[in-house]
Amino acid sequence: MNPPTQSPPPGHRAPRRRIARDLIGLFLIGSGTVGLLGALYTAEPLVTLALAGVILTVGGGSVLYLSPPLHRAIRLIAGYCALSLGLWVLVSLAVYLTPWSLLPALTLTLGVFLSSEGE
Repeated sequence: MNPPTQSPPPGHRAPRRRIARDLIGLFLIGSGTVGLLGALYTAEPLVTLALAGVILTVGGGSVLYLSPPLHRAIRLIAGYCALSLGLWVLVSLAVYLTPWSLLPALTLTLGVFLSSEGE
């Protein structure tokens, strides 16, 4: 029997290596993000909390609205948890800085909610 003339694609040969490379990459991204937020926190704690709130809110929203190959229940739980945690961090920061700033934020949120209602 003759050997095949075409070699299989590189992704087909080593799926374990590809998965390991992806997991190591995700670990390094997470470690770098935590390290960067820690270094930023020592310099300016309020900016770091605002950045963490924005990251959590955007991450939770993107998990909910993008369709990754995750189970629907896991995607909803992870998305809503990250979204609500990020929003709580941002609201707590706003209350700490200037409590009256919540009134325009609530007005803006209510306006977006009411204007996005489809009939």
